[in-house]
Amino acid sequence: MNAKITPTQTEISVADEVLREVWRIKDELSASYNHDLDRLFAEARERQRRSGRPSVNLEKQSKKGVSPRKK
Repeated sequence: MNAKITPTQTEISVADEVLREVWRIKDELSASYNHDLDRLFAEARERQRRSGRPSVNLEKQSKKGVSPRKK
């Protein structure tokens, strides 16, 4: 039996509110870097480097038949 689960109006409203908040934060972050993604990501990489915590570098890893993205 395939029972459809239909969200309530309250659940939809909460989801919409969360999405609006996420988009607001994204827009503010983008504006703070003058909508320059290269600059935003360069700063994020620098913060990550300064944190001293390990991170995954997908450019150094590749699965068979899949090559890493080029810059």
